[in-house]
Amino acid sequence: MRLVHWISFVLALVVALVIVVVFAVQPAAQVSLPGLGMVPLFALLVSLAVLAYLAGWVYFLGYAWALSRERRAWRREKQKLESELKKYRSSQVEELPRIPDRPPAEGVEES
Repeated sequence: MRLVHWISFVLALVVALVIVVVFAVQPAAQVSLPGLGMVPLFALLVSLAVLAYLAGWVYFLGYAWALSRERRAWRREKQKLESELKKYRSSQVEELPRIPDRPPAEGVEES
């Protein structure tokens, strides 16, 4: 997933560089678009960059939503395992290890 993030970052830098170069080389360049007529190339590139940025935010929101779902599932699983561990520990009789050739520790009764 990190690779996707780095690739998208590099592509964003390339797009920004292209916009700056186009504006520096031909600031008055225009492109003919059906239904819109003649549109400045700089405005077209900036609007496409803004749309790409918004698409990235949609991706980010979806990714954050998926992470929050996973985190809730992990918390539920953790609580379930902790409760099972608590039940298991309460049902076990805790025994103190005793070395056979030594006397029992103070305060411990022999069985």
